Amino acid sequence: MDIILKKAKQFTDRYFLGGVSHYQDIIDAAKNDVYDIDNPADKIKYLNFILDRNNKDYAEHKPVCQNPENCSYNYTYETIAYYLTQELNRLGVHFNDDTFTEEEKEQAESKLDKILKDLNELKLGQQVIYEDLSKEINELRDLYFLGKKKWYQLFIGKSVDMVASGVVSESISKQIIEEVKKSLPALIGL
Repeated sequence: MDIILKKAKQFTDRYFLGGVSHYQDIIDAAKNDVYDIDNPADKIKYLNFILDRNNKDYAEHKPVCQNPENCSYNYTYETIAYYLTQELNRLGVHFNDDTFTEEEKEQAESKLDKILKDLNELKLGQQVIYEDLSKEINELRDLYFLGKKKWYQLFIGKSVDMVASGVVSESISKQIIEEVKKSLPALIGL
């Protein structure tokens, strides 16, 4: 896990463990942390991680909420989501129908795992190639915030780049492309 994701996980463990209570404290702390990050892509990754945790916790709270109309937890989750979405908008991330849902992320994760499993079976005598591919594919797991279309294009681009540079043999590239053709276009609606 990279340092930005570690930092974001520490943040969510600190502020979301056991539920949320003071949205202003969370927003102020997130603003402070983001201010210290120079790279815009890292800011996006950091904020997106926190937003995902907020949305996950909110989704878990909704079914058990006793007073949905006047629940302070609902208000807190919604306020945090609003702030984080605004910050991501300022960084050029716009949420729309192209955004991955949790279910779509799980499906994509499953497909990436299958591709890695298939590659693992092919790695005989090609350990360096497998490790390079594994690293490239695992990097995609942190990039769902790009949206489905851009994420898919990046996935295809990484695959084509590895084939063109000779890192991946033709037989491996055909299997990767076949797996992508079978699953990911249907997942993202292409």
